[in-house]
Amino acid sequence: METFIVYIDDKQYALQQVIPMLPANGQRPQAANWVLIGCPPRLNRHTGRWLTHAAQKKWRQEWTQETTSELSQLLQSGGNTVNVRVAHGALSELTKQIRGEVGPARVIDARRPKMAVNLDPVTSEQPQEKSTWAVPSGVLAMSAAIVMASE
Repeated sequence: METFIVYIDDKQYALQQVIPMLPANGQRPQAANWVLIGCPPRLNRHTGRWLTHAAQKKWRQEWTQETTSELSQLLQSGGNTVNVRVAHGALSELTKQIRGEVGPARVIDARRPKMAVNLDPVTSEQPQEKSTWAVPSGVLAMSAAIVMASE
């Protein structure tokens, strides 16, 4: 049985990445083991200051369940086994830990890429490009205003 480890931070983007990997109608579905790992957004410093660690942990678990529910149901309807986890700490270390538990597995990084933000690698072999191209929001707003004024 093949095992997949999928890192998710956006429901729709993850669905777009995973659905093409599933067998098409007419093909014999092959059962697989899927480990869905939710990567919830960080709480800002103001929110994090007023919430206890237990409340933050509960929020992260609820966010992960909500984000992975549709994909989990889709995978289970195809006869696959699905485990859902919440990311904590370094993702490459979490990948090593899960591979130690389930054996060899394919890792799928289904996190939505963000402009001017370097995402943490999910494996130690994953190449990382340093994005030094960051545009201040004021420059973007001014350029948009100039474009609209010129039209």
